Amino acid sequence: MSVMKNKFLPAVKSLAQVANRFDEEASSLKKNLLQTLCKLSLPHDKNILPYHELLLFLCAYPGNPPLKKLAENELQRIALFGKQIRSGKITLPENEGLPYGNTVTRFSPDFLSWLLLHKDLQVEFDSFYDPTLSLNDVLNITLPATLKAETTAGLNNEDLLEVLHIKPRQYIPFILGQLEQLKDMPLLKELFNERLDPYVKLVPKNAAFSKANNRVPAKQVYYHNDLLKHFNPVQLISEPLQKVRIPGKAECTACCNVIKNSMALTVREIDPATFLEAGTLRLYDLERGLVFAMYSMIPNRQLPLETYFGFTFFKNGIPVSYGGIWAFGKMGKIGVNIFEPYRGGESGYILCQLLRVMKQVMGIHYVEIEPFQFGLDNPDGINSGAFWFYYKFGFRPVDNTLKQLATDEYHKIKNRKNYRSSAKILLRFTESNIGINLGKKLPMNVLTVTGKILSVIKNAWHHNYHEPKIRAVEIFCKQVKLDTAGLTKTEKNVLEDIALWAMAMKITNPQQLQLMKQMVFTKTTDDYAYQQLLLDFFEA
Repeated sequence: MSVMKNKFLPAVKSLAQVANRFDEEASSLKKNLLQTLCKLSLPHDKNILPYHELLLFLCAYPGNPPLKKLAENELQRIALFGKQIRSGKITLPENEGLPYGNTVTRFSPDFLSWLLLHKDLQVEFDSFYDPTLSLNDVLNITLPATLKAETTAGLNNEDLLEVLHIKPRQYIPFILGQLEQLKDMPLLKELFNERLDPYVKLVPKNAAFSKANNRVPAKQVYYHNDLLKHFNPVQLISEPLQKVRIPGKAECTACCNVIKNSMALTVREIDPATFLEAGTLRLYDLERGLVFAMYSMIPNRQLPLETYFGFTFFKNGIPVSYGGIWAFGKMGKIGVNIFEPYRGGESGYILCQLLRVMKQVMGIHYVEIEPFQFGLDNPDGINSGAFWFYYKFGFRPVDNTLKQLATDEYHKIKNRKNYRSSAKILLRFTESNIGINLGKKLPMNVLTVTGKILSVIKNAWHHNYHEPKIRAVEIFCKQVKLDTAGLTKTEKNVLEDIALWAMAMKITNPQQLQLMKQMVFTKTTDDYAYQQLLLDFFEA
């Protein structure tokens, strides 16, 4: 075995050196290395991870059909290997999305509820992260009155569950059932879940729940003869898109499952994926084997005034990137993440495709990125020089002093051989958002609106937050002739936000007020239509 291992690791290292090259020599080397590796025994420890990630990359960025087939065959071999060793009570490394490899982590109650219904998974209780955080507090609210006495006996979590005759295999369904009783108080529900912090183990029943098999069908495989690293971003962003594709029920369900699986398999979670509303899924077929999926959330999870969309990029059917778009008329913020195996691919091209959709589909002309994406509390962002990745594609610091510092640094990089910005300089850049203007003038930021609302409440109402809401709604309803009698709870919440906006910004334009009236109803039913109303509002 050690002899095989000694051959396996150098071969994987050699494959890594040529994986993202597509010339004739590299293609020949990749073929020879894969043919060698397929004859070697697979390691069941962490040494299998770099090979697995390389195979995923080769399937997302294939050079030709024979190479893709070799890589796919090796992924199948890893799946069979994972199944075989698990029968011998050995498992592949955890939390890596390997076939038959377990995942041990924590998720929100809503995401856990979805995972419990997953046909390819067994969800098991693992542990309470901090046993001193008590389940008693939750059960004292949710249990029937006759059972509440047990919650005051000072028992720890597992002893309390034992007294209630809850078996370990029932822990997670029981806890979720109790938390679900707080569904009308979502913030309290999440607070209690964070305090309990239960860890779960996701145990795959088959190879379907794995990074290798979590994909959507590709209409046509795109084979690479290069990686597109140098292109004109402005030209790409302006290239007309194909018409939006609204998937049928079967395709929509499959796509939503892949999106959610991609989060669980990488031990991540974002609200648009957790609270994804299937009817909001929109697909855009792009070039070079890319498909862009955009989606939104159930109404009661959406943000006030702005809209939080999620997105996933599929490359030859494989999810390679995900993130969020915070939209407010022509103003938008983004968070972009490339899944680790694919970071040697066309990341810049993916970023510009995102900007293309945002500009042409959503009407967003100004885009900002918050500092975490390029280094704030994110050492990887500093070590990788992520700031310069975004700078290359037109993003600049919002702060003028830092913008000038970036200009000076970029000049040094271009003119001094081997010059690299220090970590200290890169950290300075995280003192400001970075932005790109795809239009002419800067649009209004939602923070300007919320800041004005807070200022009015502070100065005119002396921090009384209840009275101004009532007064704002009265004024707004009178202006637009709106009867609140038939409004739902969610619509009333939106009405309060819109009315405070109108009052704080002293909006009297009749056209704008009527658009705001439409927003009250549209924000709870159609996030795409709501975004269009915002665009119309700022143009009125």
